[in-house]
Amino acid sequence: MTTAERLYNTAKELPEPLVAEILDFAEFLRNKSAVSDVTARKEMLIDLAGGLENSKTFSGDLLEIQKRLRDEWE
Repeated sequence: MTTAERLYNTAKELPEPLVAEILDFAEFLRNKSAVSDVTARKEMLIDLAGGLENSKTFSGDLLEIQKRLRDEWE
């Protein structure tokens, strides 16, 4: 028997107010997991920040960078 099945069978025997508490807690855990997933993705983006600071393409005068990038498409 899976854990979900055991939980379901146990919840069937409990009074409705306790089942509501179990549901609230399960939703809390689901939301907590979703928030930690988003946080992990943000941390990966933070790791990328500043990655172009030593790039030849993106160093120097900003107007020159724009001109070089435009010239690539002509």
